[in-house]
Amino acid sequence: MPRKLAYDVLTLVEEGDMLARDAFAGLPSAQRMPPRDRGLAQELVQGVLRRGATLDVILALRLKRGIDQQDARVLRVLRIGAYQLLFLDRIPAAAAVSSAVDLIRTVRREGTAPLVNAVLRAVGGLVAGVQPDEGAPRRSIPRGDGTYVRLTEDAFADPAADLAGSLAARYSVPRFAVERFLAQHGADGARSILEASIARPPVSVRPRLGREADVAAAFTAAGVAFEPEGVCLLVRGVGDVRKLPLWDAGAFVIQDATAADAALAFAPADGLHVLDVCAAPGGKTLALSEAVGPTGSVVAVDIPGTRLLQLMETLALRGMGNVEVYGADATDAAALPRGPNPESADAFDAVLVDAPCSNTGVLAKRVEVRGRLTDGSALASLAGVQERLLEAAATRVKPGGRLAWSTCSIDDQENGTRVRAFLAAHPEFALVSERLTLPVPGRRDGGYVAVMRRSVLATGDVRPGT
Repeated sequence: MPRKLAYDVLTLVEEGDMLARDAFAGLPSAQRMPPRDRGLAQELVQGVLRRGATLDVILALRLKRGIDQQDARVLRVLRIGAYQLLFLDRIPAAAAVSSAVDLIRTVRREGTAPLVNAVLRAVGGLVAGVQPDEGAPRRSIPRGDGTYVRLTEDAFADPAADLAGSLAARYSVPRFAVERFLAQHGADGARSILEASIARPPVSVRPRLGREADVAAAFTAAGVAFEPEGVCLLVRGVGDVRKLPLWDAGAFVIQDATAADAALAFAPADGLHVLDVCAAPGGKTLALSEAVGPTGSVVAVDIPGTRLLQLMETLALRGMGNVEVYGADATDAAALPRGPNPESADAFDAVLVDAPCSNTGVLAKRVEVRGRLTDGSALASLAGVQERLLEAAATRVKPGGRLAWSTCSIDDQENGTRVRAFLAAHPEFALVSERLTLPVPGRRDGGYVAVMRRSVLATGDVRPGT
């Protein structure tokens, strides 16, 4: 039963602090379920996590007691049912309600079926249809595909009086984050970010260097619809990417265009020796490996653990012989590898730091992130780690070499402000370029990358003849 599987996964996410993908992987019922049913369960989980705040606003309109006073099991079932009523056209309203009643009888037998039935029927009565434009914002819900659910009554704050509150509720993004989007990117930028946060993430693949024509030809011959996005291809109407032509031949990898741009920001070329910090799961590492070729090398560093093992498996699968994997805490400069010349601390031509961040540029994909953006604690907790990573990485850049700082955040505190603080403290480095990419709905993630160059005569270097 896909709805029961969705319920079980949501329980693990909410009560066990697990990622949805890990919860699915760990449940035997998910592995036994037919692909079609498993797909519905995944849709329900992703939808409830992505649109939870909006669902709660709508449910609160028809609940006599507040959301916070509801039994967690009942609320979970109500959210699953409400998501189907508001966002899944292919499921009849009657089926959404009846399946929720069946589900609550399975997970909680204390006579709550009448409540679930009554509330969801009432929610269904709030839906007046789907419209192609926003209409009255107090009674319309963006669906992430350019259309809007039209409600029969006002449910949200008046944007003229409380723009942040209106956007937060309608797009299911915490008010704290929305206020920062508005302050840093303006009303139009904030709305674009929010639209991207609820859009269905695209299937984006990057052809391996030198295989671009092969991949395009194979996709065309197989009738696979695709279009370019940067150095990547957006593939339409595909279920399992592993079934695409040339996947088994390793001709392309799954990667977003913004991430691909970040990996290539400092123009890695044949023969360069590169240090890739925070390298797992390995998408940028693969791009760097291809760019530097067999005469160059990449040392990929991450903390020992599951992600490092995943990185090693990825590299082994793709046969990248010029990459060395190194387990270390990259915030400790002494723990970082020295590179091809063990006697020199400044042995790398370039260092890429793909830093841990708030993930505000990838809200559509990392749906659990929303719960960490209710205040400034996530940004504050990462600040010290980011500073230490940048400081440590800088010690491995040779004079004349480049240092790239990359995040999947669109918050200036983790991007431009972080980089400028580093430059102010390290005059031997100069900014070469920086790029902030806001997420584009259904096309690419948001992110930031800055490239800095270390002076040939950096602080502490010995001048010729002295």
